[in-house]
Amino acid sequence: MPETTVDVDALYAALDNKRKTQGTSWREIARQLDVSPSTFSRMAQGRRPDVDTFATLLRWLGMPAESFMRGTPTAAATEEPVAMVSSYLRSARNVKPEDAEALEDIFRAAYNRLVRES
Repeated sequence: MPETTVDVDALYAALDNKRKTQGTSWREIARQLDVSPSTFSRMAQGRRPDVDTFATLLRWLGMPAESFMRGTPTAAATEEPVAMVSSYLRSARNVKPEDAEALEDIFRAAYNRLVRES
């Protein structure tokens, strides 16, 4: 098994969140990106997109591939989820700094509760 894989569930969730934010359909996103609409159906079932489609989806999301790479415990880098979310929020051009801070507080509280419960 490879040391690093693509987390299709996380990629699909990121795509779905952006799609919902834009208020559009999967079919419309497929048309905009010139990919097959069935790509999204397959991803919803856990199947990986091909490398060119993966690159197209990353470009549309404005996120690096590393955001969706998962490795074995020895290969995986230690990531701090709150810091990652914070950096994305603060780099978003359409989010005011005070709004980014409020969202960070909400995320931090939810994350800390989840970590305590598990």
